[in-house]
Amino acid sequence: MTAKTAAERGLSVLLLERELEVGVPDKCGEYIPSLEEMKRLAPSVPNAEELFDPPSSCIVNRSKYVKFVFPNNHEVAVPFRGLTLERKLYDKHLTNEAARAGADIAILTKAIDLLKDGKGVRVKDIDGVRDIEAKTIVASDGAYSLVARRAGLPVSRDPLDYGVGYQYEMVNVDHDPDYVDMYLGEDIAPGTYAWIISKGDDVANVGTGVRTPYMKKGLNIRDYQRNFVEKHPISSEKLRNAKRTAIKAGFIPVGGAMERTCTERVLAVGDAGGHTIPTVGGGVPPALICGRIAGQVLVEYFEEGKPLTRFEGAWRAQMGKTLENSLRMRRMSDVVFKNEKMIDFVTKRGWLTEEMVMKFVLCEMDTKMRLMERTLRVMQL
Repeated sequence: MTAKTAAERGLSVLLLERELEVGVPDKCGEYIPSLEEMKRLAPSVPNAEELFDPPSSCIVNRSKYVKFVFPNNHEVAVPFRGLTLERKLYDKHLTNEAARAGADIAILTKAIDLLKDGKGVRVKDIDGVRDIEAKTIVASDGAYSLVARRAGLPVSRDPLDYGVGYQYEMVNVDHDPDYVDMYLGEDIAPGTYAWIISKGDDVANVGTGVRTPYMKKGLNIRDYQRNFVEKHPISSEKLRNAKRTAIKAGFIPVGGAMERTCTERVLAVGDAGGHTIPTVGGGVPPALICGRIAGQVLVEYFEEGKPLTRFEGAWRAQMGKTLENSLRMRRMSDVVFKNEKMIDFVTKRGWLTEEMVMKFVLCEMDTKMRLMERTLRVMQL
């Protein structure tokens, strides 16, 4: 999105792609909010329809609800319209759009270092190692970004700020495609959640997320995935006859955006800048939004001489509050879902209602949510 936005205004853009083909392998649950939900989730984003209108060829399912399944068998479903994308197709679509706008694409080219003073990048491709000079650099190389670290940006080293996702694509899944299921609990997905996301008909993404400090000693993420698929009382019934057709894994920043996401020459965008929704690890919507902003800031930098550091205030004005609220809610959920006693406590207090879950989904911090936050903070102490 950054490359497309910048190239459309005539800038000379080179997009580096480390893989043989853009979008392959995909490392994603492939679920994004619909346009109408994004307008509620991020109301400060102008012209959202320009960003959240994927081609129909990339959409494999349209869902109507998100269902949360808690460890005490308490279930809450809320109306929330979403799209399941075929990310391989969608990423390729965005890349094609960038190329049509004039961006050059360097395939199988990996950034391995930042040149002195951020004046370019050192890359490795099929011909070996070489240096590419550039006036500005956009770090979009994912979680724990190498480019951002080399630029001196404050990339977190705290393991609590990262989740690991492990997912099967499965066929013959007995799941209502109108629903996206999210399963919580320390025995299922410590520190995050597990999911079933329909890709239409009997196909679904079935995955488990963990944060390593919350994992039980001796277990790895594959153990948690098997437990979710084979032993959970609800998911195992839906997956009883399912067969996996692909395995996907990824590293997800869930610690909120970095305190500083730019220098005078380098911008960090998407997962590289911590632009994900911490409660669910969703990275596509913030990446689209912040990617467009980055492209616009680059245009103004070259055409009008405005500082590149304007990126900081620009993306925070549109997405800052949403990401900040989501981080606060993720910290609340860390307390709630650490054991069954806490879950029983909040259930008895009437906190796991449709109203409260809807606020969680939309990242809304109102008086009730702030009261809950203060209570949980005291209990944690």
